[in-house]
This record gives sequence, structure tokens and C-alpha cells, in this order.
Amino acid sequence: MTLEEVKEFLQSEEGKKEEVIAYLQEINPLTVARVQEFLEVNPEAKSWMDSIKDKHLSKGLETWKSNNLENLISEEIKTRFPEKDEKEVEVEKLRSEIEQMKQEKLRESLTNKAIKIATEKNLPVELVDFFIGKDEEMTASNLQALENTFSQSVQKMVETRLKGEGYVPPKDSEVKSGNLEGLSMEEYIKERNK
Repeated sequence: MTLEEVKEFLQSEEGKKEEVIAYLQEINPLTVARVQEFLEVNPEAKSWMDSIKDKHLSKGLETWKSNNLENLISEEIKTRFPEKDEKEVEVEKLRSEIEQMKQEKLRESLTNKAIKIATEKNLPVELVDFFIGKDEEMTASNLQALENTFSQSVQKMVETRLKGEGYVPPKDSEVKSGNLEGLSMEEYIKERNK
């Protein structure tokens, strides 16, 4: 029998009987090695096998998450943020109150020093609260900036007034017409005596 005749026999109805298939499987049994070889040679089969593995992996991962993940998270939270007993809570509360008192005391001290500096430099005391810094140095620096700005502003106002809005003495025509307003005391006496 030739190879062609064997192929024809296997493709015929006689070759598809259960006895023939069982005999062929005994001759060349299906093993893991053969399956691996088949998957390496056939990319379509490898793709199908990968999709089956992914489905099983996803299902296993979801099962693990539902059974174990919440417990692991709870344990991690407890290790990172251990529960405090009443004494620790009370100590923490007292520490925060002490810290707050220190801050208030520092603020009061800085306010007093700032008022003193502002008074010495003739700055408006009402603005002192806006210039208090985190320490004495910062407060002094802020008040120095206020003093510089305030001095410049006052200087500009003085210059503006001196330039155009100052006192203009009356002319002789105003005095002769009987208008005595705006005259100095000496001028007034002279006009009265005339």
C-alpha cells in the first residue's frame, strides 16, 4: 500500500470509523510535548490558547480580589495609621493647644514691637496688624517697607501742594476794592488805618 492509498483510506468512510481513529491515536498519542509543538508552529492556535489563559487568569484574579484584597487593605491601614488610645489623643490635644498658645504669644509680642516701631517712626498704628510677619525680622522689614512707601507718598503730596495749591497773596486791586479776607494781620491793620 502506498502513501496515497493510505490517505484515501483515511479520508473515506471506512477510515473515519472509531476503531481506525482509536488505532491511530494509539500509534501517535497526544502528549504535552506535541501540543506545545503544535502551538509553536501554529500562530492561530497559540493566539486561541493565550485567550483561554487570559480568561482563566482574569477569573482567578477577581476571585482573589474578592476574597483577600479587603483584608490586605485593612491590615495596611492599621500598620500605617495605628489606632491611638485615649492617653495619646489627650497628649496630642494638649500639644496642639500649647502650640496655639505659643503662636498667640508670639503674635502678641510681634504686635507690641510693631506698634512701638510704628509710633517711633510716626507711622499709622492702625495698619500695624497688616505688616506683622512670622518673626521679628520679617515684621521689622515689613514696617520698613511701609515707612518708605508712606514717606514717598507724603513727600509727593507736599510737592503737589507747593506747586499749585499753595497760598496766593492778594493783589493791590483786591485790597483797594475793600476785600479784606485773606490778608495777614499786618496788612489788615495797614488797610484799616488808611
